[in-house]
Amino acid sequence: MCLSINTDIFSSRGNPFPILKQIAEKGFKYIQWSHHYGTDFYYNKSEIKEIKNRLDEYGLILNDLHATIGVEKRWFSETEYQRKAGVELVKNRIEMTAELGGDVIVLHPFNTPDPDLYDIHYKQGKKSLNELKEVCLNTGVKIALENLTSMQTLTTIEKYFDNFKDNFLGFCWDTGHTNNLEPEAIDYADKFTSERLIALHINDNMGDGRDLHGIPFSGTADWKKITKIISKSSYSVKKPLTLEVEHGEEKTLDEFIKIAMEKGLIINKMVKNHRKQHSL
Repeated sequence: MCLSINTDIFSSRGNPFPILKQIAEKGFKYIQWSHHYGTDFYYNKSEIKEIKNRLDEYGLILNDLHATIGVEKRWFSETEYQRKAGVELVKNRIEMTAELGGDVIVLHPFNTPDPDLYDIHYKQGKKSLNELKEVCLNTGVKIALENLTSMQTLTTIEKYFDNFKDNFLGFCWDTGHTNNLEPEAIDYADKFTSERLIALHINDNMGDGRDLHGIPFSGTADWKKITKIISKSSYSVKKPLTLEVEHGEEKTLDEFIKIAMEKGLIINKMVKNHRKQHSL
C-alpha cells in the first residue's frame, strides 16, 4: 500500500501538467485525476491522449478519477434531457478512466432539502445508475458515491446500496466531510466501508463546518479510529491511499506537497499496523 494524491491541489481548472510534475518530483507515484470535477467539461480523445502521455513522462499512475456531478448536465436532474446529458458526462469519465488505466470514478450524490424534489432526484438518479451499470461492467470501472457534508447524502447512498450490487457501485469515504458532521456520521462510514469502500479522500479539518481539505493531523479528525476502520474495510491492500488536500497560502506549493507526503506516510503506516494486529 502506498500513496495517491489529487491533481487539483491548487486549482481544478487550467493547465494541470505543472502540478503533475511537482507531484512526481515529491515522490508520489499515483494520482486521483480531479480536474474539472465541478463542471460540464467533456474530455475528448486528444486531451485524454495528452494526459496519458504526460502521466507516462512523469512516471505517474492513475489510481482513480473524481468525476463531475455536472452543472446543467446532472445525472439526477429532474429535467430529462439534462439527466441524459449528465449520464453522457459520467460515461465520458468512466471511459477516460479506463483509457488511463484506473478502475474507479468518484461521484457526488445529490443534496436536496425539498422532500418532493428529493424523491424526483432519487428516482432520476436510480434511472441513471441503471443506465451506467452496463458501461461500468464493460470497462471494469466502478462508481464510488462520496459522502458529503450532509447526513442526507449518507442516507441517500445507503438507499442506492440497497438497490444496486457492489459489482459496480461502491463507497468513497471523505474523512473531512465525516469530521464536520455529527458523531453518527462515522458510524455510517464504518458500516459502508466493510463491504463497499473502493475509494478514499483522506483530509482533515477543525470539525467546525469548514471543508478545509487540510493535510492529515492539521485538524481534529480521529486518525487512530479512521485508520482502524480503513484497515478492516473492503479497500484493496493493492490500492494506494488517496489524499484529497487543498493548498493554503501559508506554505509554498512544493512545501505543501512535501508535508502531504510525510503525513500521508504516517497514515499509511498506521493502516498497516492495524492490519497486522487484525492478522494476529
